[in-house]
Amino acid sequence: MEKRKRLNVNLSSQPVRNRRLFYLLFSAAVAAFVIISFLAGAIFVKYKKEADRARSSLGKVGQSIVTAQKEEKEFEAGSLQASQKYKEKVDLINGIILRKSFSWIEFLSNLENSLPEASYIVSLAPTLTEDSRIELRFKVVSQNLLDLLKFVNNLNALKFKQIRFLSETKNETGQILSEISLSYERNI
Repeated sequence: MEKRKRLNVNLSSQPVRNRRLFYLLFSAAVAAFVIISFLAGAIFVKYKKEADRARSSLGKVGQSIVTAQKEEKEFEAGSLQASQKYKEKVDLINGIILRKSFSWIEFLSNLENSLPEASYIVSLAPTLTEDSRIELRFKVVSQNLLDLLKFVNNLNALKFKQIRFLSETKNETGQILSEISLSYERNI
């Protein structure tokens, strides 16, 4: 006799499941994980190499900075030594340049423009200082006190500073002879 296969009709107690879909989804997830892991590993290796290159480059830059700082200190020491060595010569040359660069035309023009019409300068004694100034002593003859005050106001309006009257006398014609000291800032 033939054995018959028994057919189990009660599907509710032991249902038949289609597991192919689950295997397919599981294998797709595993494949995606493997691909993503491979890509992540490749990216990790690539950026690790770049990070190593950047680290070595930073090390070289750090060494360059240290070398540059050392050279800067040596240069500063050398320039300080040179400036001390040549200070007198440089000061002498700068003094000559300052004396040569002074505009006497501008100075005398400003002095002349500040004089009232009836006043005139009798004597003039300029002295160049080491900074950018000229000290000046001069004698001026004014017709009256108003002309003298106008002259002083005109001097104040220009670059003349520290105006001081040293002496003042009247001559036989009634004119005022004043000795004045002042300071003039030069244009460099």
